[in-house]
Amino acid sequence: MPRIRVNLKGKPSDYGLHPWIFRDRVKGVIGQGFEAAVYVKGKFFGSAFYNPEGKLALRFYSRDEEDFTAGLVYSRIKRARYEREKILGFKNAYRLFFAEADNMPGIIADVYGRGAVIQISSYGADKLRREIVEGFRMAGYRWLYEKSDSYARRQEGLEPYEGWHFYDEEISHVWVEINGLKFRVPIGGQKTGMYLDQRLNWEIVGRTMRGRSRVLDAFSYTGGFTLHLLKYGVEKVVAIDEDGDALGILRENVEANGFHKKTVETFTANVFDMLDSFLLAHERFDGIVLDPPAFAKGRNVSGARRGYFTLFDRALRLLDEGGLLAVFSCSRHIGFDLLEGEMTRAAKRLLREVKILYKLHQSPDHPVPVYFPDAEYLRGFLAIVY
Repeated sequence: MPRIRVNLKGKPSDYGLHPWIFRDRVKGVIGQGFEAAVYVKGKFFGSAFYNPEGKLALRFYSRDEEDFTAGLVYSRIKRARYEREKILGFKNAYRLFFAEADNMPGIIADVYGRGAVIQISSYGADKLRREIVEGFRMAGYRWLYEKSDSYARRQEGLEPYEGWHFYDEEISHVWVEINGLKFRVPIGGQKTGMYLDQRLNWEIVGRTMRGRSRVLDAFSYTGGFTLHLLKYGVEKVVAIDEDGDALGILRENVEANGFHKKTVETFTANVFDMLDSFLLAHERFDGIVLDPPAFAKGRNVSGARRGYFTLFDRALRLLDEGGLLAVFSCSRHIGFDLLEGEMTRAAKRLLREVKILYKLHQSPDHPVPVYFPDAEYLRGFLAIVY
């Protein structure tokens, strides 16, 4: 398909290698389509997906003059596999494509065993779905499922999409191993089935809370933190999530790893309501993990501030002296300053001493290019409370 020509305002140094161009920087467009050859001052500047309607007009997929083909997808898969498997040492489950960070704008792909789950959130990638799917076939994957229902997709004017692209045999789940633990991954579950961005944090939190008597895992999903807490000898984990199906998988995961089912107590409930119930019942914990969904989808973070302050206030009231608290945010609009500021407000109000032991980030299979800091979205800390 012929590519359109897009001319940008200014000079190349105005842009560097940032993968996004907003519409107010577009000087002119020649032709119609969704793949663009981009020029600045008459010189070629890159190949990009073009959205004729969106505020975000261009997303670069290459700095060379090339079309987005199945062959290009296949070559990107080979490079991403090398980085994840040979450099990072991840084998059984990992993020293969982290969108712009892997020059695959708006394309997420998580590998689970011999297959993968993809998410597509950009206009151009949505139009080129066939090429993406064929690239995965060429790379030898046995199955490919798509779960495209993100907020970013709606911003691009795209409807949700979910379904199979190919498979040897249709499956409802797959078992993978991460950090020496077995996990049942539901195909079609939340996100792509797991929150792989936490894989290193699961280990850090589990190891640091080793041997604790009673730990609360709030927003537990299928048990990433729960299993690692049990792995490191925590006597009892209390897991809370609104998704009853996810908690059912959590219990399966507990038994599949040889942990006694009595080591875990699960509650299908709203976390905020359960925290209040625990306070009324004078419950106590010597460790708490708070891993909520994104509280801020956009730049307005006022609601997120209130949410985190409430979580911190309740957690500090429930923690024993010397208790450990792990907290996370999965929104790129929430920085460490906001998290620490709300924690400080809650700690001052309750006169509790809080010392940060670790600052925590997303797993390295979710890399952050230096020219695209927006790729950093997962932040957290692990603290001791007196």
